[in-house]
Amino acid sequence: MNGASLLRRISLADHLIMPWKNGLGITREIAIDPPGASMSDAGFRWRLSIATVDQSGPFSSFPGIDRTIMVIDGMGMELTVTGQAPHRLDRCFVPFSFPGDAATECKLIDGPIRDFNLMVNRKFLSAQTSVVRRSDPARLAMDVPIAMLHLLEGAAAFMAMAQHVQGTAGDTLIWQGASPMPQVIEILPRGSVTIAVMELTPIR
Repeated sequence: MNGASLLRRISLADHLIMPWKNGLGITREIAIDPPGASMSDAGFRWRLSIATVDQSGPFSSFPGIDRTIMVIDGMGMELTVTGQAPHRLDRCFVPFSFPGDAATECKLIDGPIRDFNLMVNRKFLSAQTSVVRRSDPARLAMDVPIAMLHLLEGAAAFMAMAQHVQGTAGDTLIWQGASPMPQVIEILPRGSVTIAVMELTPIR
């Protein structure tokens, strides 16, 4: 970033298609920090991706990583995470967080799905994910150094400090830089929009 803050837009065409860590599926990597970091270990701070799940089976293990996942297409899945009761994700756009190093089994409810994933290295970051649905202008107040907005449905313009960025469904906007997080990111929807908002806080 060369010491400058930036509201960066990532489109579908920018995604990198790659196999899962365990080789049992395909994922679209939206972004990873630092860029080019390996998925073979916990050598990254955070990662965003969208996975296609065609069949039931185990999730990859990610030691030291905390995960947040949500179904974005399909009838859903049931996740069994070691140490927890089975969790049914049968509605789109509902975040579920769990430790990436816990053995996790996925059972599809009715056919393939796609899911949206946020991973953070718990040595460096904690994460909070929420879903915002708007049809009128909104102001998101945030005071974190890293924030990400992923458009799940619809289109909108986004304003932060002097920047103005347009986005449509599938686009991701990432704020990461040396300057403090702006007090607000303004959202100007074109119709109705659904946005995943992820706030990353450094571990002190």
